[in-house]
Amino acid sequence: MADDRPGPDELRAAGLYDPDSEDASERLALFEYLIGLGATLDDLLAAEKDEFPVIASNLALWKDRERLTLDEAAQAAGVDHELIARTWRAAGFPEPDPDPRARMFRPRDVEILIGMRAGIEFFGEDVTIQLIRVLGAAAARVADASVTAFVVNVVPQAIEGDSSGLELARANAESIVLLDSLAGGFDTLLRHHIERGFRPMAMLENSAGIDLVHGSVGFVDLVDSTAWTQQLDLPALSRALSMFDATASEIVVLHGGRAVKLIGDSVMFIATAPQAAVDIGLALVDAFSEHDVLPQVRVGIATGDVLARDGDFSGLVVNLAARAVNVAYPSSVLIDPATRGAIEGSTVFSYRTAGNFSLKGFDGRVRLSRIRRVEAASVG
Repeated sequence: MADDRPGPDELRAAGLYDPDSEDASERLALFEYLIGLGATLDDLLAAEKDEFPVIASNLALWKDRERLTLDEAAQAAGVDHELIARTWRAAGFPEPDPDPRARMFRPRDVEILIGMRAGIEFFGEDVTIQLIRVLGAAAARVADASVTAFVVNVVPQAIEGDSSGLELARANAESIVLLDSLAGGFDTLLRHHIERGFRPMAMLENSAGIDLVHGSVGFVDLVDSTAWTQQLDLPALSRALSMFDATASEIVVLHGGRAVKLIGDSVMFIATAPQAAVDIGLALVDAFSEHDVLPQVRVGIATGDVLARDGDFSGLVVNLAARAVNVAYPSSVLIDPATRGAIEGSTVFSYRTAGNFSLKGFDGRVRLSRIRRVEAASVG
């Protein structure tokens, strides 16, 4: 079988390679590496000069070069164009190109669309589309984190002293090898989290078509973060916020809670038991009270029924916790009346009324209490 891969003469004729240039050998080595991965002359011509290393990533990402039109994908999956467009938008991608000649879908996309049909039969179309929206957002976040890790930790070494892009192309291709492990790990972690998320029958009897969860919601917030961030350059700020997210999340999990999300300079968490939430809040205050890099934190906690939806929580209780943290002093934990009532008589915690606060969005004043551990309270 003849080797139809482009050689130096074809590359020169296409205007991609000049054997008389100073970097001719390095340039040719880059093209030969990409062609060895499966790049065609059309692939090389379609790329901008500084995008050649990215070709290596795309070739490693998609082993199968087959592409399908919108009509072909719809026929293979047994769905209509509108459902494909709605699915694509929900997943976070641009509207599918309606041009009948445009080949933008891959065989794996068809598998997703077939899965959509099964999901619609089980949950209905709107719920299934929403699940795709959540999955797309989660995938985008994982992808962004992966790309950032590559850019920060691999790219500088790959491009140092190699202007041709060959080392970067190799690093791009080799990094994709980790994708299968990442995807497999995501699948396993997803199953663990679904297992943990099962609700007891007693919680499901009066669900009335919504997922209400009784728990304690907390927010931990970096104090005076605006002034603090002005003291750091962007690389240092990135490292510091990563440290904050990692430290806070580990403390939350260690004390029996779940870190819901990072919101700039705040972390939202939830715990089933108010005692656990308070324990988390106090542990966070202790961890950041004399941190080498990060400023002190403050915590607000509220307890009650919250609406669970798409991996997040909302409702009056969430809003109250978010407002409470804004009026807390540095290195303090404020709790609402429901949380205080739930830990009444505790021998572990001591609390006192901090005041009646006017909080945005709440009618009248809300009484909040400051809570400490008994041993800490006895000293001060």
